Amino acid sequence: MKNIALLFSATLLLLLSCTDLLEEDPKTFISSTNFYKSEGDFEAALRGIYVDVRSISLEKDLREVFADYNDKPESAEQTGDLWRNNPSANFWPIRRGWEQPYSMVSDANMLLEALNNIELEETVERRIEAEARCLRAFAYFQLVQLFGDIPLRTESVKSLDEIQKEKSSQEVVYEVIISDLAFAESNLPDEASDEGRVDKWVATALLAKVYLTGGGFPLNNDSYYALAKQKAVDVINSGKFALLDNYSDVFHNSSYSQESIWEALFSPPNVGNSLHSRCAPTGNTTAILLPVGAFVTSFPNGDFRREWGIKDGYTNALGHEFVQRTYFNKFVNEQFFEDELAPATANNTLDYTSPILRLAEMYLIAAEAENEMNGPSDAYQYINEIRQRARIDKNDPTHVPALSGLSKEEFRQAVWQERKWELHLEGSAWFDLKRTQTFNLVQQIRGNELVVPIGDYNYTWLIPDFEISNNNIDQNPSYGGS
Repeated sequence: MKNIALLFSATLLLLLSCTDLLEEDPKTFISSTNFYKSEGDFEAALRGIYVDVRSISLEKDLREVFADYNDKPESAEQTGDLWRNNPSANFWPIRRGWEQPYSMVSDANMLLEALNNIELEETVERRIEAEARCLRAFAYFQLVQLFGDIPLRTESVKSLDEIQKEKSSQEVVYEVIISDLAFAESNLPDEASDEGRVDKWVATALLAKVYLTGGGFPLNNDSYYALAKQKAVDVINSGKFALLDNYSDVFHNSSYSQESIWEALFSPPNVGNSLHSRCAPTGNTTAILLPVGAFVTSFPNGDFRREWGIKDGYTNALGHEFVQRTYFNKFVNEQFFEDELAPATANNTLDYTSPILRLAEMYLIAAEAENEMNGPSDAYQYINEIRQRARIDKNDPTHVPALSGLSKEEFRQAVWQERKWELHLEGSAWFDLKRTQTFNLVQQIRGNELVVPIGDYNYTWLIPDFEISNNNIDQNPSYGGS
């Protein structure tokens, strides 16, 4: 595994002197033995791990391109092949899907081991441990969903002989994730010292999402639904967050809103958000996240998420039809259309946050979990809060009408669809298709445009080619491994 290293990554190390979570200016390598001397050194190391958090928040290409609501990308390169269900183990989205989370795991493990070798005030030490373990849990949550059984490391690699490691079962990986998040929930502060860093409520919200996922495929642990609901309700009732009145106010921000639980932050020109160019079909090959027609027409009557969130082309003040097709508006800055910015310039200019966890998802988790346990009677209150917020006219009950009178199965289908309307492009699409075993929807939408029909292999990604040899592990079974 290339990124399990004996030294810190360059992006991590320079943050020793940084006070801004967003600063990046890598200069050197320092051994972990010499690096950790004070609380400030641990703070710098923690800040460095967020470089990969930010990268993961952007590298949604495979997860979102494959969503049944995503149309064929303008790019004919690797993302086009992914959309056609024709992946390869050497594709960069697949490699990054492995490398970036494992980089977080490596850095967190080194920090946790160093914490045992230095005397700090006990509450400070527990807070540092909690933050590192929360970030490690987030990384493993990405990995286990994408790749299934994976090498599990809770200690740093100290020699080349330790690089190769057998896979652990998904059940064991989830046990580590839940243990890490439970510790983080108990020991992180109610509010992070810096916007963009994790706190107690990030751990609680992430536990809600982990438990909901564990209730579905492949773990199918029904006992997790009660835990998912409880954690989601804990966040809802915390008083720390609030649903914004207007869906549009959740996005196009450079800092947190009242609805934000955890978001990745950007600071142009050094650290820009590339999601504008990935969503803006301006005739280039960078636009890869585009709405399919069936999704556009699927929204309920009077849904602001459709009216604001999906735009039908754009003609700027100069009279230029700068965008000629329908596009997702969630991460698009239309001023860039007025200025006719090239994609590369837009990538370095956009400062919009990228949501990782927000309050609306907690309502949908509570709704889904309650329905799975007891049916829809007590689940309506949660999903209807989200639907009411989505109305163009909040006082018109025919706009996104409240749900009622559904069977358990009908409510299940409704809440899965509600997640797509509410959370599209936020990184949950592929994970939701997996846990709900609904990859058949992709087949229905794309039909013979797929190179390979949907099958059981779609429930895991290919393990990247380099990592098979580096770790001496087999490819995932559905792709020919043992």
